[in-house]
Amino acid sequence: MASAVRNLNDLLAASARAADQAQALLTLVESEGNRDFTTEEETLFTEYLNQSKTLKEEHDAEVASDQRAAARRAQLEETQASLGTVLTLPRGGTSRVSQVVDRFYLDPKRGFAHLGDQALAIYNAGIPGRGIADERLLKIQAAATGMNVAQGSQGGFALAPAFSMTLWDGMNALPDNLMQFCDQYTVEGESLTFPANGETSRATGSRFGGVRGYWIAEAVQITSSIPTLRRMKLEPQELAVLVYVTDKLLNSTTAIEQYLRRAAADEIMFLVNDAIIEGNGVGQPSGIVTAGSTISIAKETGQAANTITLENINKMYARCHARARRGARWFINQDCEPQLEALSAVVGTGGIPVFMNLAGGSPNLIEAPPNRLKGLPIMPIEYCSTLGTVGDIILANLGYYALGIRGGIDEAMSMHLRFDYAETAFRFMFAVDGESWLASAITPFKGTNTLSPSLTLATRA
Repeated sequence: MASAVRNLNDLLAASARAADQAQALLTLVESEGNRDFTTEEETLFTEYLNQSKTLKEEHDAEVASDQRAAARRAQLEETQASLGTVLTLPRGGTSRVSQVVDRFYLDPKRGFAHLGDQALAIYNAGIPGRGIADERLLKIQAAATGMNVAQGSQGGFALAPAFSMTLWDGMNALPDNLMQFCDQYTVEGESLTFPANGETSRATGSRFGGVRGYWIAEAVQITSSIPTLRRMKLEPQELAVLVYVTDKLLNSTTAIEQYLRRAAADEIMFLVNDAIIEGNGVGQPSGIVTAGSTISIAKETGQAANTITLENINKMYARCHARARRGARWFINQDCEPQLEALSAVVGTGGIPVFMNLAGGSPNLIEAPPNRLKGLPIMPIEYCSTLGTVGDIILANLGYYALGIRGGIDEAMSMHLRFDYAETAFRFMFAVDGESWLASAITPFKGTNTLSPSLTLATRA
């Protein structure tokens, strides 16, 4: 619900911003003797108005859809509450009888005790000559549409919604889930387009793409400004996982749900995480390593291969935009850990560890290994590149990474696909896209080096 509300508010805010941009342009023209628009100004003015109108219409359509859904829910609840109808008997007496209501589609498990129960029913339906005998499967078959694997006539059935949520929850519960740190959006259609900050510099006249303020004297006209925005489009790409389960395992109905929750959820999350880090943007999200805004810190002169130095760490941290440091993390390949643990800063004639875990106010390297660097958390993940290559250590705030998700996990099951191998196929599909909010690194207001919310270390070969 929170994400839905945020999406509606975002649409309305974006519409208002576009209208404000049109107003700013009109004000500028009026302040210059109410001259005519230039060709470029006319195009911009029309674009801003159309953008504002389109976003407002999209917002209104979403609100109307939510209202219709709420009305249907209210009607359903009213019907459910009306169970128990008073009937008049022929001799004038009365009797209260209960209405018979088919609650199949109200049951998120569709009558099955658990996923293993449904899997076993599908398995039995696939035995030659037996046919589909389970009434619960017949109802799911009739309701299923789309790919053949989800049609009973082709040996496939959609999985009950409750089991989909189980797998979704299992994916989100994984400890290395990077989606939880991203700026997430719900994509209702094929894509989601919205204006994004086109800022490349914090210099005067460039902040937020051209928004500019002035200190003014009394009775002095305020100078207007027109920002330059870029369009950001998220088009969720389909990710598919096909899992084969032996008939022997299917007979263990309690074990099958645990197996699928681990196998399918882990694989989906693995591919999404890998794309967030190093995706190439072709049929998959664009990762932070390849993002145009990510800064690559050069190695030190004479630095040995496959090493990480204190100078590397200091320079990466120094180029991380100050606003992004809160919420930033170090993502590392585990092969980097010995390098980091050996780092020390020279103090006088000795040295101190660069990072450590503080327990009870004092260093405790035995009970818990060091897990913070420059005050920021360290998260070892297998999606980072091998030691010595770009992406082995990353400093990033994933709140600057937009992630668009369409729906949840779509699941289906087929009993025929691997019949000759005594296996049943489970198919899982997930649609997601993502990219960095910033198109390039930012030149600061004062300073010579560009800054970014995402940084890597160049190859040390």
